[in-house]
Amino acid sequence: MGVSVQRSRGARFDRLTLVGMGLGVAILLQPWWSGGFRVGFFVTLASTLAQIVAAHLPRGADE
Repeated sequence: MGVSVQRSRGARFDRLTLVGMGLGVAILLQPWWSGGFRVGFFVTLASTLAQIVAAHLPRGADE
């Protein structure tokens, strides 16, 4: 049970970082909010760094 819970947390974290990247790019490209470029840049940067960390987390005993 412990491995499956850990695997599902890792999968959720991985998915969250990908959603964060998409959201950051969407905020970057929207034309209505002038501060969006700054916020979108930092959201994309933080999500990309988190994705790098998530990619290096162990997925289970078989990997």
